[in-house]
Amino acid sequence: MKKILSLLSIVTILYAASLQWSHEYSQTLKNAQKEAKPVLMMYHAEWCPECAYMKEVIFKDPKLSGYLQSHYKLLSLDISKDKLPEGYSYKGVPTFFIISPEGKLKGKIEGASGAAAFMDKLKAVK
Repeated sequence: MKKILSLLSIVTILYAASLQWSHEYSQTLKNAQKEAKPVLMMYHAEWCPECAYMKEVIFKDPKLSGYLQSHYKLLSLDISKDKLPEGYSYKGVPTFFIISPEGKLKGKIEGASGAAAFMDKLKAVK
């Protein structure tokens, strides 16, 4: 019985840690409107070590990934493949945009950070 509970705990943590990122702005915004959730848009690059750190380490934190999954629609755009939607700007990658379900920019987070600090920055955006 202990083994089964341990296995279920591991599966739950792994499921929570695997975020589902969309790659299409307008469809993500439509889904955000339907669910009345803001969008967290990550603008990143494959060659960016801070971007990889966020994707491979920070977003796998169970507490943060659970929070993101339940509070946001997630959108990932690559600077070498995807054009940043009109009205958005960035200085470097990663840059995270918090967008209302209506499509208005609510906030921006620049650079990488730890899971707790990133969650605090998200919660500070009103």
